[in-house]
Amino acid sequence: MNKVLVIIGGILNTLFGLFHIWLARAIHLSSGFSPETQGLLQAFNVFVTIVMFYFAYISFFQQRDLLSTKLGKSTLALVALAYLSRGVEEFFWFKFSWMIFIPCVLVGAIYVVLFFRCNPKPGQRE
Repeated sequence: MNKVLVIIGGILNTLFGLFHIWLARAIHLSSGFSPETQGLLQAFNVFVTIVMFYFAYISFFQQRDLLSTKLGKSTLALVALAYLSRGVEEFFWFKFSWMIFIPCVLVGAIYVVLFFRCNPKPGQRE
């Protein structure tokens, strides 16, 4: 079951990464921002895109380490925290959108479940 959840998480992270590539184009084409703001948005977007593709990579290709080491468990916590915090941000910094909130909470919940289901082996070298 854990491996299925990790694969689902990897697929969703890939989709979010692809969405952020599209978002980069939308930011680039937008005329509603000053050049400085547009540059800042692009810089943040590039960073988030890289992080999402990294989350996808570790979900697809580093499953054993993700589910069996302390570093993997802390990474699961990071992924869950990143997505759950983004879902909560919908209430405070944005005009609330279910289209953002639900996927963020779903991905966050998958990684919370994985966090509590994984058991790092004691004494294993990181």
